[in-house]
Amino acid sequence: MAFEITYEIETPPAPAWNWEQYARLVETRWDALLSAAPAPSEAEVQHFLEQHPSLIPGAFCITTNSGHYPALCGVIRQAPLPSYSKRVPDFIWLAGNSGTDQPVLVEIEAPSKKWFTKKGQPTAGLTQALDQIADWKAWFAVPHNVQAFKSFYGLEQWNWRERYFRPAFVLIYGRRSEANASPELTRKRAHLASEDIVIMTYDRLKPDPNCDYLCCLEAHASSRFRVVSVPPTLEWVPGLARERAHSQGWDEAIDLNEEIDPVRKQFLKRRRPYWEKWTSTDGSRVTNSRDKE
Repeated sequence: MAFEITYEIETPPAPAWNWEQYARLVETRWDALLSAAPAPSEAEVQHFLEQHPSLIPGAFCITTNSGHYPALCGVIRQAPLPSYSKRVPDFIWLAGNSGTDQPVLVEIEAPSKKWFTKKGQPTAGLTQALDQIADWKAWFAVPHNVQAFKSFYGLEQWNWRERYFRPAFVLIYGRRSEANASPELTRKRAHLASEDIVIMTYDRLKPDPNCDYLCCLEAHASSRFRVVSVPPTLEWVPGLARERAHSQGWDEAIDLNEEIDPVRKQFLKRRRPYWEKWTSTDGSRVTNSRDKE
């Protein structure tokens, strides 16, 4: 019995969006936002990325490759670092693969910020952003802080104690046209990054098809999470049910997405308790990767 599928799949009355349809929508709206005059503020960009996490790099690691979904099946906005009183990361992916656990901390700045001064020196804004990342690296260098981080996000239950812990950092800053204004500046920009720090412009952000099921979350307290947004490509997948059961607020987030068909919204909300209950059964680790609803 332990090796048999114990769930039942229902045929939804309305399908989820396909990825190509959703990606076109995201790319169109993203390009419009970045092209707006005046340029969008950091807060406007933050909100857009929260609604469309597939644009945020790092879900499947940065310094390594991963075929595993990030913990909690989502990105965490304004993610707290326990006992850290300064600026928190704009986003964190709890990524990893079979050998490495890699929280990816993402810092965003307003797209209008400049990379270099007229003399070719890094601007104060860029220097401050890199200094913020240096602070986070120093915080993770303290073993007690690493344990507090794992405890706050409930990572022990996903075997994060057994693998190599390697945080990585992403800075999204400025536009390509200014950062690559000359070959000299392009070369200089490349030297600002390091093995565990990736620096990119907003022009590099594209929706990642591997993120079609991923949502945006916020941490309410230790090991307590609330769903902020879901994509219209959302489907209930048995293999992700256990991860998703750790977050609350699914129904509210589904209702807030204007792209999801009203009939499908009702279906998703009706089936959610079924999948949460199923995760507590003995057979909930046996799934077919093709099953979804």
